[in-house]
Parts: sequence; C-alpha cells; structure tokens
Amino acid sequence: MSKGINLVFIIMQNSNNQILVRKRNDNTESFDLNKLTSSISRSGVPFTMAKDIAESINDYIKINNNDNLVRSNEIREFVISELKKRNQKTIAKSYSGYSKNKVTKIREEQTHDIKHDSKTIPTTESHQKQFSKDKDNPTGSGAKR
Repeated sequence: MSKGINLVFIIMQNSNNQILVRKRNDNTESFDLNKLTSSISRSGVPFTMAKDIAESINDYIKINNNDNLVRSNEIREFVISELKKRNQKTIAKSYSGYSKNKVTKIREEQTHDIKHDSKTIPTTESHQKQFSKDKDNPTGSGAKR
C-alpha cells in the first residue's frame, strides 16, 4: 500500500483504559469490539469464531502494547494470523485484500463520475443543437438537397 493511501487507525488507551481509535482524518472514537467482530464475520467466518478472534486481538492489544498505539494494518495482520491458525486460509486471503479493494473501488467510482460528467454536458449541448437543425429542416438530419 502506498504512503499516500495509508489507512491508519491508531488505537490507544485513555486514562480509563478505554481503547480509542484515531482514524486517518484524526477523528477519535471509542474502540468498538462489536465493530471488529462484525468486520471479521462479514468476511465469511462464523460469528462465534469472529467474536473469539476479535476478543483475542483486543486482549493482545491491552497486554502487549506498551505505548498504547497500534495501526490498523497491524490489527488486520492479527486477524489474518488468527484466521490462518484456525484453518481459514481462503478467508484470510480475502480479508487481507479487503481494504485495498475497497479503496480501489471508491477511486474507480470517483473517476467514472468525473469522466461521465465531462462527457454529459457537451453531449447534451450537441443533442440540443441537432434538435434545432432537425426542427428547421423537415427533410431530416441536416441533409442537403
């Protein structure tokens, strides 16, 4: 993943030991174990396994993260590692590409919209001009006699 598209969440603990998520736009929100569980479950893992993986990751972050900071790609790697340990290699591979695919899709949609908008205006104007010509010429579309 390029540095320009760094999808970084930083998870840190505040004074109440509540885990916070700092998103790439610098907004901070409470870490939601249910959100992580849902994300893992949507990849095709049974819900009970997804919940167990999310809880394992949550515990790991609390125990092993001395500076209370972790990036989303590290969390993704934890999820992938846990999926592989549980013989879910195909889902792990799919999960590892999720973020990249989502970003790529958004970019493609934005590019399509820009191209579509730039082509729509001249086309509409051309149709209006042709309609005026056709209206004035009863023999057809700009045909000369």
